[in-house]
Amino acid sequence: MSRDYNLKLVQEMYEALNRQDIEAHDRYWHEDMIWHGPLGFGSIHGLDGFKNQVLKPFYKAFPDYHAKNDIEFADENWVAATGFVTGTHKGPYLGLQPTNKPMRMRFSDFWSVRDGKLSENWVIIDHVDVFQQLGYDILNNLPKIEN
Repeated sequence: MSRDYNLKLVQEMYEALNRQDIEAHDRYWHEDMIWHGPLGFGSIHGLDGFKNQVLKPFYKAFPDYHAKNDIEFADENWVAATGFVTGTHKGPYLGLQPTNKPMRMRFSDFWSVRDGKLSENWVIIDHVDVFQQLGYDILNNLPKIEN
């Protein structure tokens, strides 16, 4: 597919994310897609798994979820983007109970495109910063390293 097609595909998929229109993702993803998430998520195989194990819990944790790509680029087989997700922590997220605090999550995504749909997605999320915003300092809670 063309660079422009691939960018538009991701932009439209993000519009569906921001509307929390889970069923719309059938238009953007292959049924056998793979989502490679950060630690705590791991890899999810299949569109149904992505909807049920990633999207639904994330929307429950951050019901006012909004994602915005600040930088996007693409070629005939790949799309990459980096930006921020904002939301208010209203439900459990990776073991952290709701704090009702706002968060701004820095992310990067890399998608492969096959036959006009997204087939794989590699996701990088700055969870250290997110958890700190939500009141849990991951680095401060690590065991102290002694020489």
